[in-house]
Amino acid sequence: MTPATRSVRAAVRAVGVAAAISVMASSAVACSTGSERTERDGAAVDRGDMVMVSEVRSLTNPYEAAWVQGSRAYAESLGIELKVIVYGGDSQNALSQLQSVLAAGKTVLLNINPNTSADTPAIVRAVQNSGGCAVTQWSKPSDLHPWDVGNGWASYVAYDGVQQGADTGKALVDSLGGTGGVIALQGLLANEISQTRFQGFQQAMDGQSGVTLLDDQPADFDRNKAYTTTQTLLNKYGDQVNGIWAATDSMALGALQAVREAGRAGEIKIASAADATPEGLGAIADGELLSTYTTDPYFNGAMGLAICYQAMTGEIDVASLPPENREFYVDQSLITASNVDRFRTVPSDEEIVRSVQDPFSRITGPVAR
Repeated sequence: MTPATRSVRAAVRAVGVAAAISVMASSAVACSTGSERTERDGAAVDRGDMVMVSEVRSLTNPYEAAWVQGSRAYAESLGIELKVIVYGGDSQNALSQLQSVLAAGKTVLLNINPNTSADTPAIVRAVQNSGGCAVTQWSKPSDLHPWDVGNGWASYVAYDGVQQGADTGKALVDSLGGTGGVIALQGLLANEISQTRFQGFQQAMDGQSGVTLLDDQPADFDRNKAYTTTQTLLNKYGDQVNGIWAATDSMALGALQAVREAGRAGEIKIASAADATPEGLGAIADGELLSTYTTDPYFNGAMGLAICYQAMTGEIDVASLPPENREFYVDQSLITASNVDRFRTVPSDEEIVRSVQDPFSRITGPVAR
């Protein structure tokens, strides 16, 4: 990169960070209209001018810890600096920490699991206007698409939460023989994937006249909150509770702890809708959980960075990608006792890197529009 090019990019980043501040100050729920777009010049970026950023809620969440492991394996394979931002479920914290990295001057390659759908517009515009590249996963407003913002938002990666909720809800209903009372633990109510998983669970319950949904409460993807919420619901409904459905492994494991302490382990059936964490898989193998779903967090953590790296080095031209490569579902699998052993091996760094050589290889279809 020439000094003149660096100077131009530095100016673009300065404008971009200022725009990001403006967006963040106005509202985290800014819509897709009314924001000035700044496109990067399209020239390939040197590795030394890049910084990769992996942004998650918490490293105590096994899914997100595995996501970061995937990001780290990919960044280290290229010798590029990786910054891990842990925002603790605080949307403003997620934005402000990203703003600090953007202001440092390097070209940012961001892979993020936003806290809520409403956070996505400010995040992707901040990166777009800095001349960087963002891949977002799991959650965004339904009426906002990467091509609305620009080539700096390379792709949005989605997972079919309705299928996850429906299949794991059916596993729970089947385990009860079609009769009993159940409670449900949702994630963040404002989070798109939480909404779709619960929608799928409700579909599984439809037509099950012998199964009653006694209560559903948000536990915000938090294990401790799931534990205390389950304690409260067990005290409220007592022996009416025969089954528990939770939107993630961490919440299912929090519920399992409360069930054990109530002396009802094995009596109350528990299904998780997602994450395939090592502890969750172990609980399925031990017969304490019925199910989970895997979307391969190691792959997810590396894939977004791989898409951005290929965009920044000219291997792919984001502007020429079909819509199906800008906004898509990726492969996922239901895990039960019948197949759990196949998913308990942690991939090596080499396997993670090899899995994202073609980061679009696991696309199963476009997100419905």
